[in-house]
Amino acid sequence: MFRFLLPLILLAAPLTAQVTITEGPAPGQLYPRDLVTNQAVVPVAGEVSKPGKSRVHLVVTRDGAAWSMDTVDLHYTGGVAPFAFAPVIDAGLHDYAFELLLEGGGFNQQVGRVRWVACGDAYLINGQSNAVATDYHNEGLGNSSRSRWIRSYGSASLSAAAVAADTGWYAADGIDQYSSGSVGAWGLRAARLLVDRYQVPVALLNGAVGGTVIEAHQRDDADPENLNTIYGRLLYRARRAGIDLQVRAMLWHQGESNGAHDPLYYHSKFSDLRDDWLVDFPALEQLFVFQIRKGCGVPDMDIREVQRQFPDLFADLTAVPTAGIDEHDGCHYYYAGYREMGDWMAAAMAAALYGEQLPQHAAPPNIREARFTGAAHDEIELLFRDPHQALFLDLGIEDRLKLRDGVAETVVTATASPGRILLQLSGPTAATRVAFIGQAGAGPWIKNQRGVGAFTFEVPILP
Repeated sequence: MFRFLLPLILLAAPLTAQVTITEGPAPGQLYPRDLVTNQAVVPVAGEVSKPGKSRVHLVVTRDGAAWSMDTVDLHYTGGVAPFAFAPVIDAGLHDYAFELLLEGGGFNQQVGRVRWVACGDAYLINGQSNAVATDYHNEGLGNSSRSRWIRSYGSASLSAAAVAADTGWYAADGIDQYSSGSVGAWGLRAARLLVDRYQVPVALLNGAVGGTVIEAHQRDDADPENLNTIYGRLLYRARRAGIDLQVRAMLWHQGESNGAHDPLYYHSKFSDLRDDWLVDFPALEQLFVFQIRKGCGVPDMDIREVQRQFPDLFADLTAVPTAGIDEHDGCHYYYAGYREMGDWMAAAMAAALYGEQLPQHAAPPNIREARFTGAAHDEIELLFRDPHQALFLDLGIEDRLKLRDGVAETVVTATASPGRILLQLSGPTAATRVAFIGQAGAGPWIKNQRGVGAFTFEVPILP
């Protein structure tokens, strides 16, 4: 697998004093597409300081075949002649190459050539360790979805100096962490599914940092590109990559380190973060948030329930479950778990961003309300948002369904029918809330017919 390690424009050594490039593509660069035209403009500009040169030509090829050629006549002022081009490239699985030729005395001489330029979509990942999604179990499988059409820019290093120094484009990497081109296993998997289905390259930048509370992700309003902050490093990379104004979505997995904190506070800090994202990444169409799960510092339901409700609070947000994935070590995931997370994330992105019509009842099961079925208060029905969705219960699911308020009663049996789960209790109860708590590690789970897990929840029991 190639890595892009070349400078911005390759200039032949004898001509470096003759031509200065002020703007142009970098090897491997991905230009975000205009969603209306399905194209991108690639500006190329500079100036010639060598007298006697008459014209500059820009030759663009696509997959080795001629694509376009433009010419600019040179007019000198003060010994310098500027030039500028604005060729257009199409989105798709195509490699574009740009060759700059300087004409003088009837001869053309190459002064720069850049290859592997593409046009596609741009996405960002942020959060904590399950957004880093590195190879925590040394399985060596994180790059199973690697593709030359999934690219990243710069370094995910925690060092300000390393981030500032890394100006390269790379084939995105799903194993390494905090390094050049690292994007994490589930991000790489989701991107690969989108690339294969829609035949559009993807630029993916991951700025996540393990073990971080949401407070650590906030913007430094006095210096948004502060490289000593998580927010600043990702913003800096996005701007240097030239994608910040056209990023389509932010993918977020964070909350374990806030697992014991006030859920209203978490909601407030996430809302602040969202507001800042919408300022610095103004083309954001959708935010995608994984609901965290029990384990890894998450003792109970508070943060998870807030995350489940996020789509009700923010119209531009899609929640994605992690309950239902067995390959979990109590904190992180084995590759098979991250792969499944990537599958679910890609499905959510396909529906929200690409107009994909998901199969009927394929959405993650999500509770609407819980209510007692009668005055005896010994039976509860859980009603889900899709009233026709088939629900499947793993053996032993009763142990994962809990009555709150310190009562002694338990769930004895759980029976599923379309859009509904009926809970038979051990006796009449004074409980006012019921929860599906999930667990660390493997199931039991509530799932839909495609095996996608239900969101964990804690909701009031209506009369």
